[in-house]
Amino acid sequence: MAKWGEGDPRWIVEERADAKNPNNWHWTEKNASSWSKDKIKALLIDLEIDDEKVGNCKIKELTSIEGEASANNRKAKLIFFYEWEIKGKWEGYANGKDKKIKGSFTIPNLSEENDADEVDVDISLDSSDEGAELLKTLMRKKGQDIIRKKLAIYIKDLKHEFSQGLILPAKDGR
Repeated sequence: MAKWGEGDPRWIVEERADAKNPNNWHWTEKNASSWSKDKIKALLIDLEIDDEKVGNCKIKELTSIEGEASANNRKAKLIFFYEWEIKGKWEGYANGKDKKIKGSFTIPNLSEENDADEVDVDISLDSSDEGAELLKTLMRKKGQDIIRKKLAIYIKDLKHEFSQGLILPAKDGR
């Protein structure tokens, strides 16, 4: 048996004024689904993809954001779970053409299992007008990279911005 004042400090329950989760030892969970949907919409809606030689495209709306996200704390370690399937619509104009070309995209696998640069972005066309294939290629090459960069921002913000306050300060300020 340890003498008073000795022993593993993780097992010593500190006195907290709020009586919540001493030493951040117990599992706590914070639902991030609503915050995530708002963040993803803010990052992707009205996102523009331009190429001087081809034309320009813009993400007009997100038609579906299905899934969930949460930030968790266990033994003062943050653990993040998120899994999203995102669908949206884009439109654009090919250089020298007046007809608006429309298409859609699907992100079937945004989750903690994949890095942002591994996320699939499936691009499709709603029409076969002249210049449509050029814009589809623009969205598949340049647009996919830009979308992945925006999703990387979402992941970074989930881990840094949203998780603020999840780990409670210890009695000694750690």
